[in-house]
Amino acid sequence: MKLLIIFLFSLLCGQNWMNYLNSPIKWTVGLTNGYDNNVLRLSAVEKKDAALDHTIMGGEDTFDSHYARFSFSGLQKIQLKDRKKQIHFYAKGNVSNYSQNENRRYWSGNLKAIYRWGSYRKLEYSIRHLDSYFIRHYVDRDISTDQTASCNFTDREQRILASYPLQRRLWATGFVSYTQRYFDKPFTEFDLDIVTTALKVSKKINGLGTIAIEGKYGVADNITFGKTAKASDLDRSYKHFEWYIPFSYSQGFGVLDEVGISLRRDVRQYKAEELNDPLHSGRSHEEVKWDIWGEKDLSEKLTLKASLRYRKRTTNSQFDWVSDLKTFDQVQAWVTLEWDMIYDRY
Repeated sequence: MKLLIIFLFSLLCGQNWMNYLNSPIKWTVGLTNGYDNNVLRLSAVEKKDAALDHTIMGGEDTFDSHYARFSFSGLQKIQLKDRKKQIHFYAKGNVSNYSQNENRRYWSGNLKAIYRWGSYRKLEYSIRHLDSYFIRHYVDRDISTDQTASCNFTDREQRILASYPLQRRLWATGFVSYTQRYFDKPFTEFDLDIVTTALKVSKKINGLGTIAIEGKYGVADNITFGKTAKASDLDRSYKHFEWYIPFSYSQGFGVLDEVGISLRRDVRQYKAEELNDPLHSGRSHEEVKWDIWGEKDLSEKLTLKASLRYRKRTTNSQFDWVSDLKTFDQVQAWVTLEWDMIYDRY
């Protein structure tokens, strides 16, 4: 497929297609060390009850965990005959492991093909895969009212993204994505097809940095509603709206070359309306995330990045006990060291 794309572009641009294969590849190796203070996203009520009810923890001993992530990526930039035009191919793979939670071990990756034809002008297609990501243990309602099982899901996302300038140093980015979020047995009643659209406007400010605002709207369809056993009687479809405001300061801050802060707010409304199931019926939640990060180039090839995140989910329900049970907060911190390498066969 890659050779076919290169060949077609070479015909359009009147350049020998073999010349494209001479482009160097930038390889990046990354190692992340992080900490999560609430891996299972437990509420204050659940943390209190966990001392007496061991099923809440799913066999784990602690609420928190250290984690490590290894990543490997490659980027190839192909310069076309028209110097304003480029094709980029990007691939990245990650392996993550939580030391104090043996269930949270997974891999993920993504592929991108990008066509650029000037400043802030690009068209991108990407594929992302998240493999068997563990959430926590839940009750398997098909066979019991108290027996729990591990709940894992796999994401497969395809995205088409476009970016275009509006004014000088002001540009808009929009995308449409289709995500297949399918759960491992015995929780296939949660399977979702999610369609998301987003629009982001960014502004680069000379002598300061970059600020942006993004709005995102998504609809999730519970494709297994009514199609499996007893637990599928509840429709888990939902709609959500999210807005996101990031700001990065690129003029240096102390020993750091760049720092940034962002605020993300997501509101989700579930479709489920079942009088006999107050835990899920008419429920919605609002989630807020604050991120702070900094970056330092240690050398031409080594970069150090540090991030801190605070996450708060507030659940809304006509029943106070449901709101208390499903409301939680979480703190995550991580440091990533990246090493860049250039491979040029010529």
